[in-house]
Amino acid sequence: MAAKEKDTIAVEITPITAEKVLKVGIMLDPKSRDITSMRKMVVHICQEVEHHQNMSDFYQGEVEWVKELLELSRVDRMIRFGE
Repeated sequence: MAAKEKDTIAVEITPITAEKVLKVGIMLDPKSRDITSMRKMVVHICQEVEHHQNMSDFYQGEVEWVKELLELSRVDRMIRFGE
């Protein structure tokens, strides 16, 4: 039973230790820092692209709505003035 408890404790401790080692490794290794920086940049650029796509979709919807209003206005003018 004692061996099983040691294994359980080792399993619980190992990921934390490995995570700390990776963080220290990332902080010390310039190449890893560059990779981390580039990943952050890619995430930021992807967010920017998504934002601009959402804005484009919004304004495209606004354009369609204005086109419909202009068509209704044209039809209304034809009915009122017999053009």
